Amino acid sequence: MIFYIVQFGPAVAGLIVGLVVWAIRRKAWATLPTRRRLWTAGGVGIALALWVAYSWWSVFPFWLPSFGEDGFVVFGFLPHVVPLVLCLVALAFAGVPSRVAGAKGAAQLSARNLFTFAPRPWMFLLAGVSAAIVVLTVVAGLASGPDEDGRYLMYTVQMSTNSSAGTSIYGWFYSVPCLVLVALVVAVSLLSLWAIGRPPLAADRERDSARRGEQARVVLGVASGGLLLHLGSILNSLYGTSMLRGGLDAGLAGWVELGTGFAAIGPALLVAGYIAIVAGLAAWWMVLLAVVIAGRRPAGRVPVR
Repeated sequence: MIFYIVQFGPAVAGLIVGLVVWAIRRKAWATLPTRRRLWTAGGVGIALALWVAYSWWSVFPFWLPSFGEDGFVVFGFLPHVVPLVLCLVALAFAGVPSRVAGAKGAAQLSARNLFTFAPRPWMFLLAGVSAAIVVLTVVAGLASGPDEDGRYLMYTVQMSTNSSAGTSIYGWFYSVPCLVLVALVVAVSLLSLWAIGRPPLAADRERDSARRGEQARVVLGVASGGLLLHLGSILNSLYGTSMLRGGLDAGLAGWVELGTGFAAIGPALLVAGYIAIVAGLAAWWMVLLAVVIAGRRPAGRVPVR
């Protein structure tokens, strides 16, 4: 039973949270053109399906043959890389702006930029999650040390002059490639926002503005969801590192156990990690619900800022 909870619990919790938040905020979502809704639903649906499949497999990868140390190192990459790759896949489907129908020569009443149609809460969420990822990456990277092959993925606790205990950590070996993917996710998102705001507004400015605001919300929702999943994987990895324990015979003092310097916050890291994962999946579920269910509702009004 516990395996099913670990495998599918975050996805189910994300669906419930996403459904509740979407139901509360459903009037804020406008309508995208049918073609764009289908592309977006397809991309986000693929990302969710593959994440659930990976979650199911990674908890108990029974069908894999035995692999050595290098195989375990590669396997340790997957929780961090998979969300970012799936996020880029979903952005590839959702990030291309729709064609603008209407008069190209319509007068523009205000200047537009890549933030014109972007909902501020989603922008703040994307920026905040990105900053948290960078901070944790730097802290974990500085705490990491090299293994026998020079890969910075080890965390070592010195027990005595001649003994130590070590375990893996989200060190530079893991984090540098992931930082490149994080930067790519942010860059693709900003490029998509720029492409959404760049074309002239259609003759029906209110309807066109609403659709562009919806498209910007979709892009930011997909990007934020992917980065939240990545943040959750980092926090869970640091929780695993915090559980390192070692001991030594201290003579008259008896057996002494030592651990990591941040063992006390281990449970908080675990809880925060699962909250981030559920929030990331909820963001993807909200986008999917918005483009599938809310697609039949008439577009609302979004002011051009």
